[in-house]
Amino acid sequence: MEVYRCMNHPEREAVAQCTRCGKPVCQECHNPETGRCRYRCGEMNPAPGMPGRQRNVWVTVIISILAILGGLALLLLTICGAILFSY
Repeated sequence: MEVYRCMNHPEREAVAQCTRCGKPVCQECHNPETGRCRYRCGEMNPAPGMPGRQRNVWVTVIISILAILGGLALLLLTICGAILFSY
């Protein structure tokens, strides 16, 4: 069975795998709180507020409103059709 070695310390045996980049890491390089490697992925923070995110929220709201209006229009047509064809 192959023994995996740390990406930063090739002489050390890996004890975990980084959850972000997937590289094998030793005890010193592994951060158990985040599951990431300390010196590479652990320092990377997610980008603060992506500009396209706000637009996506508005698109979702507009589509939701249009779906509700479409459902109400379909309900109104069904009621009107039932009234017209019942006589």
